[in-house]
Amino acid sequence: MNKRTRSGFIKILLQLGKIKISLPVAFTGFLGYYRATGALDLVFLYSFFGILFMSMGSSAFNHIQERSTDLLMKRTEGRPLPAGRVSLRGAVIAAVILSVAGLTLLWLTGSVLAAGIGLFTLGWYNLVYTPLKRITPFAVLPGAIIGALPPLIGWTAGGGALLDREIILISFFLFIGQMPHYWLLLMKIGDEFKTAGLPVITEIFSKRQLRNLSFTWIFAAAVTVIIFPAAGIMHDHRIAFVMIGVIILFLVRITLLTFTGEIMQNWRRAFVTVNLFYLFIILVLIADKLSESYLY
Repeated sequence: MNKRTRSGFIKILLQLGKIKISLPVAFTGFLGYYRATGALDLVFLYSFFGILFMSMGSSAFNHIQERSTDLLMKRTEGRPLPAGRVSLRGAVIAAVILSVAGLTLLWLTGSVLAAGIGLFTLGWYNLVYTPLKRITPFAVLPGAIIGALPPLIGWTAGGGALLDREIILISFFLFIGQMPHYWLLLMKIGDEFKTAGLPVITEIFSKRQLRNLSFTWIFAAAVTVIIFPAAGIMHDHRIAFVMIGVIILFLVRITLLTFTGEIMQNWRRAFVTVNLFYLFIILVLIADKLSESYLY
């Protein structure tokens, strides 16, 4: 395999694995592990790359499952399978290898529970959520469970208890955050889903109703984070104070972006603001754990 061929293979593999989604997923897994241990050790590498490869494998299976509908949407017609840049057999082999590699790494963390949750996440995404997308426009609700599980995988890989209040709250925040992210996206690309024959929530709710629904869930996500200090899962009061201040500013901005101007006028800024807010909260939780070593 020459350099050019190898580069093309890696590019296709990263596209099949939806690396732009899988990396943030692994990052939330890192959040769970770091909150449980405060360590960056060999087990951290096992858990991080285990979650990354499991996510990439699941995404590759998703490419296989949705190859026919991907061909009908401008946003996805350039993906490796519909574009003919990889064979179905090649995609299946890649999906299996990535999934097995991820599961093996999670097993090497020494936590059977972490490996089990990883396997459950793969099954839920490909055997429950993906088929449901063809049946109901509300598939995102059970699908949001997928976004809440990676930090739980990292947490249990680090020896954390499955039902610990801290990880339950963090996972719940990420669960709530999935809905407005997806619905805001649908406001922009919902017509493509309809063209591909997929049921979409824009057929039930108007853009104004969908905007209001997204705002409600965004507000709920922000309120969930405000509970963190009250629930005692934050160690540095200074960081907690800054976080609450940013949440207030975020709510003011998202309110202005949501309810001023035409519905779609501020769509991109609202979408970016919401995603930056989620990233900020994850970084705050990491910083809070880091500061714990200096406080105690």
